[in-house]
Amino acid sequence: MPQGKMLVPLEGGKTTLPSAIFFVNKSTPVFGREAISSYLQHEDGRLLRGLKKILGTSLMEDKTSINGKWMPFTEVLKTFIDHLKTQADTFSDKEIKHVVMGRPVYFHDGDENADKLSQDTLETIAKASGFKHVEFLYEPIAAAFSHESNVEEEKLSLVIDLGGGTSDFTVIRISRNRMNKPDRKNDILATTGVRIGGTTFDYRLSLKNFMPQLGLGSLYRDTFDKNKLLPAPAGAYHRLSDWAMVNFAQTKKALDETVAIRRKSVEAEKMEKLYKLQKEQLGHALLEQVEKSKIALSKFTEHEAVFKAIDCLFSVTRYDFETAIHEDVERIFLSVKECLSQAGVTQEDIELIILTGGSTELPVINGMVQSMFPKAALSQGNKLDSVGLGLAYRAGAIF
Repeated sequence: MPQGKMLVPLEGGKTTLPSAIFFVNKSTPVFGREAISSYLQHEDGRLLRGLKKILGTSLMEDKTSINGKWMPFTEVLKTFIDHLKTQADTFSDKEIKHVVMGRPVYFHDGDENADKLSQDTLETIAKASGFKHVEFLYEPIAAAFSHESNVEEEKLSLVIDLGGGTSDFTVIRISRNRMNKPDRKNDILATTGVRIGGTTFDYRLSLKNFMPQLGLGSLYRDTFDKNKLLPAPAGAYHRLSDWAMVNFAQTKKALDETVAIRRKSVEAEKMEKLYKLQKEQLGHALLEQVEKSKIALSKFTEHEAVFKAIDCLFSVTRYDFETAIHEDVERIFLSVKECLSQAGVTQEDIELIILTGGSTELPVINGMVQSMFPKAALSQGNKLDSVGLGLAYRAGAIF
């Protein structure tokens, strides 16, 4: 850890906080693990997750229903940042006015306007929350900075940061004697990124192993020709598999669509389970099971997820999961190769690999890293705290 830097305990002594808000009916909102726990205990209210994913999209200009009132998504995100700032102010016993915020290399692949809008929106919200001076730093660079105090001799390093919504990479020269340099531009040789992350893997696993039991891929009879079979509309299944879109699959309109299909479905029992999931607002709870299954498959080759609320048993295998995410993994490592190319270095030149982010635990990712960089040393450190520590280090250097 860089000297003099420490992370704020945000929840129950933990220094990480899941990006989740649960707006409890007639009460103040709760955050992180408590938000998820309150939701899973079937308290009345509204859970929102994956908020950063909607930055730069048209949804940021939209509103969502919170306890009977319409709230702009910008206000939802501000509520979360307000909470983080309050926690930091309280812990440090003074108001924090300057902040270095982490950001992915690209909020949106190949869309410079959406990318700029994402950062501008985040900066506006941060200033509305009380920060006077806002700087941004690419998250893989922050991860490199957090590891630097442990590197005595200069190393040409590659950071592989697989976050929740994006995967980001940088080729950077790091060493302990470079830590306090105010200008690190010459040390950073290249950065690349792709809009694929842990939530993408949840999405793929959900569609492959979970949604078919709720009717994805099933057929229903055409209204005018009873002998004609049509595939059930897939929209609800895709929304239920996307952390940021789950609530859109649980509206009255979505329920009405399911009811209409259920009447004509050749697998009505599956559509009945879908309807119950939507009606009882259980979409996030099912995605929790998907995420837990993904994590379990990092250690085991098979896993069973029991979801009693709709009487379902989901069997998943590592093979099925890795097949589902194969194209995403290919895109991730194409971006790694592009980062090396932009830096003008080869795989053999890399001396140190820094892995950060929960998805770097996946065996398929570790296997690809070891295959591409068999001679490089591997520094994993604290995969969940490294970006935060790097941001703290950078804030100390520039403010």
